[in-house]
Amino acid sequence: MREDILRRVLMVKAIEEVDRAGTVIPPGDRAQATREALRAEGASGEQPAEGAPDAVLARALGDRAQRLIGPVIQRYPIVDEALGRTRVPSWVLSALLVAAFVLGLGLAALDGSRRINILAFPFPGLIAWNVAVYALLAANWVRTKVHGAKKAGRSRRWAGDVVTRRFEPLVKATRRVHAVLGEALAGYGASWVEIGGACIAQHLRRWMHLAAAVVAIGLIVGLYVRGTVLRYEAGWESTFLGPAQVHAILGMLYGSVAGWSGVQLPASVADVESLRWTAQGGGGDAAPWIHLIALGLLCYVVLPRLLLAGVATLALARLGRASALPEQLRSYARSSFRGSSIVRSSGHTSVTPYAYEPSDASLAGLQRWLQESSGGEVRLARRTTLRYGEEDMAAQAFAIGAHQQADLHVVLMNLAATPEAENHGVVIAAARDAAHQARPPAAVRIVVDESPYAARLAGDASLAPRLEERRRLWREFVAGYGIEADVVSLEYIGDIR
Repeated sequence: MREDILRRVLMVKAIEEVDRAGTVIPPGDRAQATREALRAEGASGEQPAEGAPDAVLARALGDRAQRLIGPVIQRYPIVDEALGRTRVPSWVLSALLVAAFVLGLGLAALDGSRRINILAFPFPGLIAWNVAVYALLAANWVRTKVHGAKKAGRSRRWAGDVVTRRFEPLVKATRRVHAVLGEALAGYGASWVEIGGACIAQHLRRWMHLAAAVVAIGLIVGLYVRGTVLRYEAGWESTFLGPAQVHAILGMLYGSVAGWSGVQLPASVADVESLRWTAQGGGGDAAPWIHLIALGLLCYVVLPRLLLAGVATLALARLGRASALPEQLRSYARSSFRGSSIVRSSGHTSVTPYAYEPSDASLAGLQRWLQESSGGEVRLARRTTLRYGEEDMAAQAFAIGAHQQADLHVVLMNLAATPEAENHGVVIAAARDAAHQARPPAAVRIVVDESPYAARLAGDASLAPRLEERRRLWREFVAGYGIEADVVSLEYIGDIR
């Protein structure tokens, strides 16, 4: 899952976890976004019989989050700012690289003299520092292989701390004006550190390697620029080392580069001795040594660091293409799409008729239809019928007992009735909100049985437009609550519209 999609998904997840009352994202918006995401995913034709793989769930989650986050940002611009706080502005990397280049230039003129000490900082020091870093990275890699990803995850907590420190002031300010949204933003920040920590760490690794390479490039450029306008001399001096030891050290530092570059090292101990600075003189032409230093930095620092930056970039790309969802998001996806064609449920279905007493044939048809649409076993639990005029009892009826354990809430209504907001609408909203507030959330379907109405109009072809008009009326009415109505001839289950 790409980083931008992951941010939106985690933000919506954080809001839904604390916004039980639906003040930030209304339940109707959630239901509609879920339905549209499922419809878009269904159009791809990828609906495996044994439940959706992570790739399908990830696409559906991203689509759903995209549909929900836009209206939230319009109502609460602070959400967009929070998303931005978990991104690092592009200018930060540019500023880091400029600072690294300036540092390299400064190292080239560190002592302010026109001498290059071929044994002293900055060249040998820069090489030693980078070799130590390579050794540390290798040790961490081995530790990761030995102890596994769980141990390796501890090493990137420091990366999450950077985001946490940047995010906390926004959370505190939001809590003072909107407690629910403040809690949601805090949850988002924690989730991003936990789930997006791998992305944060790879970004920082890439920047670290690029900055180290640019420091070396700055040093190379500085040496050549100063060598062009100033006369340098190269040599060495030491209290403890003699020419023989220095000859060996030069071979270790510069030998591999000199072997293929064509730049010759001092051939003998006497040649090394001639480069030693003493009261009587010493030293030699600096140009060959500048070439060796530049080639050495390219081989030991610039190229390895660029390679490691490339590895971090590839790791980021793999994270963006990874099909496996983190367990937290897998559970969230299954909760969001329970009862749909992409998530196999346990089959527990609660059926509550409203202002309608379905026949045994209709209930049997409902079970067959649900089995066909879900592709799995369905176990119906018929609840007490809510009678016309008992709408004020609907919220309590949907919030108690086995309703909370069902994967799917079905509200069964009669096409013969004319839908009314103060009656049917109250029941539909109560079922929708109860399904949303259940933990884990359940799905809800409004099934309108047209069997009695169709039987009443049977035999009179002139009344067929009236049947179609009634179907359209119900679909438009239920859609106003963020749910799609299923108009079905339950007694004649083959006639599904």
